[in-house]
Amino acid sequence: MNAFAGRTKPGTRHIRRLLRQCETRFAEWRMPAPFDITALVEHLSRRRCRPIHLVPLALGATQPSGFSLLLPAMDVVIYEADTGRTHQEHIIAHELAHIMCGHTSTTPVDEEVARLLFPNLDPGLVRDMLNRADCGDELELEAEIMASVILRRMHVRPERAAAPAPSPGAREVLDRLAKSFSSNGGGQ
Repeated sequence: MNAFAGRTKPGTRHIRRLLRQCETRFAEWRMPAPFDITALVEHLSRRRCRPIHLVPLALGATQPSGFSLLLPAMDVVIYEADTGRTHQEHIIAHELAHIMCGHTSTTPVDEEVARLLFPNLDPGLVRDMLNRADCGDELELEAEIMASVILRRMHVRPERAAAPAPSPGAREVLDRLAKSFSSNGGGQ
């Protein structure tokens, strides 16, 4: 589904500006590399002094694939249980991006999801609580761009220090090996 159906799509300049902002914001979180989703959740929890709980839930194809609940004592990220690991990481990264960007809205949920989340509460009350604010296209775009920054950074390894130069004896052996594997057989 196109989030911008019937509306003007954001321009390239706007997206580049958001990307720069997200890159800067991500750097401000000082997340050490390399990391995975679990390490990111732990880091954000420590930095914010608030636990973040990841909850897999079978949301079904008609539901959003994830959403976050910003509760008084903790944050909860609910993500689709019945999908692949890569998709789950993307969903979680997107919801964490909302948290990292300071978005306080939640994704609307229906009565079935409300019952699954809070079986002892009236689903209408839960739905009203969760639907109190609707994320606009701009916040969703920013979260999606931040999620892409998170996922790109997850897979970046820190640069290794340059290997020390080989000793003269080792250099001689390496040169002989290189010659023996060269296309002309070392000139012999």
